[in-house]
Amino acid sequence: MSSKAAILGIAMLAVLAGSANAGTNWFGVTGGMGIPTGDYSDAAANGWHIGATGTHMMNDQWGFGADVAYHAWGGSDDANAAAELAFGPGSEFKWSAIQATAHGVMAIPTQGSAKPYLKAGLGLYDLGLKLDTPGGNVSDSNSEFGFNVGGGVNFVTHSSMRWGVDAAYHIVQAKNDVGSDVNFFQVGLDVMWGGH
Repeated sequence: MSSKAAILGIAMLAVLAGSANAGTNWFGVTGGMGIPTGDYSDAAANGWHIGATGTHMMNDQWGFGADVAYHAWGGSDDANAAAELAFGPGSEFKWSAIQATAHGVMAIPTQGSAKPYLKAGLGLYDLGLKLDTPGGNVSDSNSEFGFNVGGGVNFVTHSSMRWGVDAAYHIVQAKNDVGSDVNFFQVGLDVMWGGH
């Protein structure tokens, strides 16, 4: 697992924290499911993710920030069956990605405690592939450019805390290194803390 993506993500969150002199800052944690799509679904099964996020809202509608997350998927049934055929019983593939992306946010004006938003991001995804076999393990990783689009709804519980649901579609341009782009749908929950 390369640390370049994680270092970039930490640096982006540090820059965001330094912009606290104007607007509103929100920091939080996210987690949920990852569902491979397209050609990637032939190689990977449904998985999970966990991460950290931060957003600096310049005003009530526009903000920017960063996301750092770890995504993990098992091999698909077909991929693991092929691994067992080639390398023996118990052989399996495991996929992962460390996401370090910058994002822009557009809050949709509403009244009440529900706060919908749209979000788009781009940056690095450090993709990892591991093959576990009875004879040993082999792994490889590559840093790839990718982007994501999505949105969600946060619910304000009090002035300095909100929780919500979010969804995003990720497109990681990995065709040259792994044979296809790594595309997946993410859905999950987040908890955010912050304020003026």
